[in-house]
Amino acid sequence: MSNQQPQADKRTASQRIDDLERGLIGMYQTADNMARDLMTMKEALKLLGNKLDAVVKANNRGNPASQITDEVISAIMLENNVEELKEKVTKLVQQGILVPSEEVIASSFLVGKEIDDQGKVVNPRLQFTLSSLQSEDLRKKILGAKPGQLLTLEEGKLKLQLDEVYNLQMPKAPEQSSGNDSSGQAQPQ
Repeated sequence: MSNQQPQADKRTASQRIDDLERGLIGMYQTADNMARDLMTMKEALKLLGNKLDAVVKANNRGNPASQITDEVISAIMLENNVEELKEKVTKLVQQGILVPSEEVIASSFLVGKEIDDQGKVVNPRLQFTLSSLQSEDLRKKILGAKPGQLLTLEEGKLKLQLDEVYNLQMPKAPEQSSGNDSSGQAQPQ
């Protein structure tokens, strides 16, 4: 047995802290990459689930016109996506975050579809806040529009059929029914 003492770390406290910081930065970067990969896998699984659902629906329809082809599966997947977007809006309306409106204002949430010059629906559902548009000119063209209007936003481009308009509302905090005021202090009754 040797009686060797472990060699003392000759680094200063500052050097040790720097080494720890570098190690932590590497761990954070690895964790960030893992989170990004996890989100990618989540999206891939969602897409795969949608495709599987489309295949099952195409198979269950059973008529010869809806054979399982790429076109049929794509159409059903698009229907599934549209339905998912509708459900999200319905939930936001039920929660009071979206309130139906008769005119587009700066804080509006819009639902519509893209239509080409021949009247064919190119994209059956778009939903976005007006403020999310990067072009100030586009926002100005949509401002004041009403549901049902067909808007030509740019010459030679697709038109926007405005189907639904909602105003964004901040959700109300649940009222306290226990006799407390807003500071959480009990009040005499």
